[in-house]
Amino acid sequence: MGILIIVLLLVGYFLRVRTLDQHAMEMKGFYQPDYDTSKATLLPSMFINGERFYIKMPTSAGDTLLAFGDSGGGISMLLPETVEKKHLQSKLKTGIFKGIMPVKYILFKDLVNNTNIPPPFPLRIYNIRRPFARVAKPFLPVPPANGETKQLTEFMPEMDIFLGQNFFMGKAWTIDYIHQQIWVNTPLTTNDIGKPGVQKIGFKENGNHDNVFGHPSMVIEVNGELIDVLFDTGASLLLSDNGKKQLNTAAKTIGGSFIAASIFDKWRKEHPEWKYYKEADKKSDVIEVPIVKIGGIEVGPVLFSKRPDEDWSKGMIKTMDKIVKGAIGGSAFKYLKVTIDYNSELIKFEQ
Repeated sequence: MGILIIVLLLVGYFLRVRTLDQHAMEMKGFYQPDYDTSKATLLPSMFINGERFYIKMPTSAGDTLLAFGDSGGGISMLLPETVEKKHLQSKLKTGIFKGIMPVKYILFKDLVNNTNIPPPFPLRIYNIRRPFARVAKPFLPVPPANGETKQLTEFMPEMDIFLGQNFFMGKAWTIDYIHQQIWVNTPLTTNDIGKPGVQKIGFKENGNHDNVFGHPSMVIEVNGELIDVLFDTGASLLLSDNGKKQLNTAAKTIGGSFIAASIFDKWRKEHPEWKYYKEADKKSDVIEVPIVKIGGIEVGPVLFSKRPDEDWSKGMIKTMDKIVKGAIGGSAFKYLKVTIDYNSELIKFEQ
């Protein structure tokens, strides 16, 4: 009888958590930011060869953490190595994900000592509870030290924080690759629609037309063909030894872009003169496209790494509003000043 009661309690607990998580996907007012968005603010940053960037985050302990900006990535997180290196164990809290998985996390306000740096936007799909109440304040989970985090630290050992899609959500950004500056609170409005360099972006929505993920879809043009892609500031090529030789660099990783295998193969067939680097991105081939048009502006050359079509049609479609055919990143953005507004769902490109 005692075991039956325990089983019933556990079933009731899981059903309650599942109901709460389902409700979070549709609820209004899921997160109300309490920081100032009234003025454009220049953030301390460091660019990597003009293609990717870190935001410098000062901590309450007087340290500075390097936070890698990856708009096409998953959830923002504090790397476990950083907790050890910066002695942050005392700030760790424990919550439960999906009613069963314990998760370590640090509240953003307990870590970053600069009110100009906005916190990540909580993701509806990633609710941490204690035990039923949702942790509503912005936080950074600390994942276990597994293969994925080890790969990040192997190729980018200076990284302390990974800033994924939810860091960029709910805000307006200007990423000026030309002058290597990052600004926040730089909104675009309906008055900008139709202006040079401006296009709509799309997000996956719930039934109330609220964005539930932060992966923006946009359009590029190559040889007159319009291609839907992911806006991906963190797109990186992890160079093989062969790739380093072919690209004449000692870097472990460089900024890149990705394209579906079907389009990659078509480019190779139609343009044998385009530079081609076999297995340069670990085991993936890379092609150099001479000219890519973004927001009506021609830029190039642009490196694209080959990815299976299924990565987009079965993978990224889970967090995007449409099936895209690739991701555009720093190998193209390095020529541009980019303003993206997640609220008005507009993006602007300037040269």
